[in-house]
Amino acid sequence: MKQTTLERDRERHDAKLEHVREQVASGQLVIRQMTRTEQTRWAAHTRKLEAGSTPEQRTRRASGLENRRKRAARLAVDPKD
Repeated sequence: MKQTTLERDRERHDAKLEHVREQVASGQLVIRQMTRTEQTRWAAHTRKLEAGSTPEQRTRRASGLENRRKRAARLAVDPKD
């Protein structure tokens, strides 16, 4: 049976997530919160990026981020196993 694009994307996402979980469990990967210094540095980077962007680029970037959030929420709520 052929899979839809969404099903293939979901399988790839699940495989990547499982790989990350394995790395965390084995100690190869450590996930931590950013420090205040790192947060400040990235905030400055984002402001600099936004300052040099056109309104169209800002809109496109914001739309892309929103689409990623929605997709992540959809995959978290409706995972197909």
